[in-house]
Amino acid sequence: MHRFFIPPNYLNGLQVTFPGDVSYQITHVLRLGNGDQVGVLDNSGLLYHVRLQGGAPGSSLTGEIIEKKAVSSEPDVHLTLYFGLTSREKVEWILQKGTEIGVSAFCPFISARTLVQSPELTPKRQARWVRIIREAAEQSGRGRLPALNPATSLLEALSEAARSFRLNLMAWEESANNSASLESALKGQSVDALSLFVGPEGGFSEEEVNQAVAAGFQVVSLGARILRMETAAIIFPALVLYQLGQLS
Repeated sequence: MHRFFIPPNYLNGLQVTFPGDVSYQITHVLRLGNGDQVGVLDNSGLLYHVRLQGGAPGSSLTGEIIEKKAVSSEPDVHLTLYFGLTSREKVEWILQKGTEIGVSAFCPFISARTLVQSPELTPKRQARWVRIIREAAEQSGRGRLPALNPATSLLEALSEAARSFRLNLMAWEESANNSASLESALKGQSVDALSLFVGPEGGFSEEEVNQAVAAGFQVVSLGARILRMETAAIIFPALVLYQLGQLS
């Protein structure tokens, strides 16, 4: 069943009115019509089974809700992924795959070694990245849309995470011999939310790592091999969700 996130105000009782872009996708791209069923999500964690109804030419598509149920695929643990701002292609990969894995929020940052040094994001690129997250959430059966937060400096990101989460983990490629493994860092932890920090292509500087440690972060290793930043940004949340029993 094809799934579509739409704003909650498009649901009225048992009736659904699809936004124009979704109507176009359903009728012209997927070639669905009167009597076909689709899944509708309002970002509340509920899935509505909707039977499409024929609409007048040029008008928005409508449908009737025939069933609703809770989505069971959302992780119980809220993961916020902080990552170094990088090229457009890598950011889009991280947003798409991170959404599929179960990341709840994305927070890009600027640090000493990030390829991109300006946090400014054009409205066109912002809209594209939000669309990538939405499409990945629809495809992977998510019940809620991950948030995409504005880019900040690493120092601001560290401060924000320290205020917001009891557990903050930073992956550092130079930490394999002198820091906790991810398994030991999570052992015995009972958390419903935590932050994960992945550095840019050039990695975190020692000064940046020291700032994180001073803020109460745990520095962890992702293994003996050096991972590309876009690989680490996917492996890190996947391993955390696995260790916390959230991938079963």
